[in-house]
Amino acid sequence: MTNLFLASEILEINIEEERNGAAFYLALAEKSTNKQVQSVARQIANQEIMHEKRFRELLDRVEVREFEEQYPGEFSSYIDGLKGHQIFSNPPHAAETANGTPDIEAIQLALKTEYATLKLLNELRRHLDKSEIEYVDLTIEEEEEHVKQLNDLLSKITPA
Repeated sequence: MTNLFLASEILEINIEEERNGAAFYLALAEKSTNKQVQSVARQIANQEIMHEKRFRELLDRVEVREFEEQYPGEFSSYIDGLKGHQIFSNPPHAAETANGTPDIEAIQLALKTEYATLKLLNELRRHLDKSEIEYVDLTIEEEEEHVKQLNDLLSKITPA
């Protein structure tokens, strides 16, 4: 597949993912009785809010360009494939999931969402001008740190 898709479309998906992630982590922090879970969830929620802001700023700057499909439906199929990795449909769904899930399972689900986000960010990176990549690289580093934090947290709260 050629690099013909719009970075703006992928940014929109990222904005949605960050908004959903923030809702999930905030709800997890509120419902958990474990101080470590509360602290890590709040910290990650705040970063997800920053990521959403960063992507909104980037969205305002990216070049909107026309694309030509190599076959009918290629673009919508591509976008549907990217969205197929989404765990939550919207922020209320994300919060509801966090509220109804035990801490250990919620953290495992959070890890799954972080890996899906990393996949999406790496795809976005392919479609940006080199001058815009630093935004995505910074976010990738932060999302990778979330994975480390969540794995560390999971190891601390999982019964031996």
